[in-house]
Amino acid sequence: MKKPIILLPFILNCLLVTAQENSDILQVRENFQTWQPIIESELKSSTQLFHYAWGDNYQEDEWYTNEQASEDKFLFQKTYIIEKANLGTFVYYDNYSMSGDWYIAVDYYFDTNDKLYFVFWRMNTFQADEPLTIEKRLYFNSDGELIRNLKSTYKMNTKDESTAAFADRDVEYQLQLNKMDFYGKWNEK
Repeated sequence: MKKPIILLPFILNCLLVTAQENSDILQVRENFQTWQPIIESELKSSTQLFHYAWGDNYQEDEWYTNEQASEDKFLFQKTYIIEKANLGTFVYYDNYSMSGDWYIAVDYYFDTNDKLYFVFWRMNTFQADEPLTIEKRLYFNSDGELIRNLKSTYKMNTKDESTAAFADRDVEYQLQLNKMDFYGKWNEK
């Protein structure tokens, strides 16, 4: 009879942690929904930054506030930034591969304290048994801890699920907005 009593604090702690995670997930989803009409109406007119690379092995790189006309430079990232005082900052990245084998789009959601709380990552790839679209969703709590990590795999540009093998890529992120690669150029504004 004593064993169930010993397990009771453990079970209660697990329930409390799960309830807090669910609360955090619900808050992320609510904020995500609030952002969607704003992104739809303001993304194309938002602040844009362009990340170019050049050199024999693309060892040189720089962020610019406008597109470059140089044929010697390769645009490998384009960033859109929307700031809202009551919501935080939304950052959208287009990432282009130099080989053309993949393309990655990433939405980063930062709260009003510039802390990351959600990443929605999408990759179209030909480095697979069949052309695929991979989606990843990363949820973070207010302490910056990853609390949920979801991954879905589809036939490219469809919602038809696939189990095909592919060359996966890591989701790159920073927990603080000021640690993002573009931040120095954007902060010059």
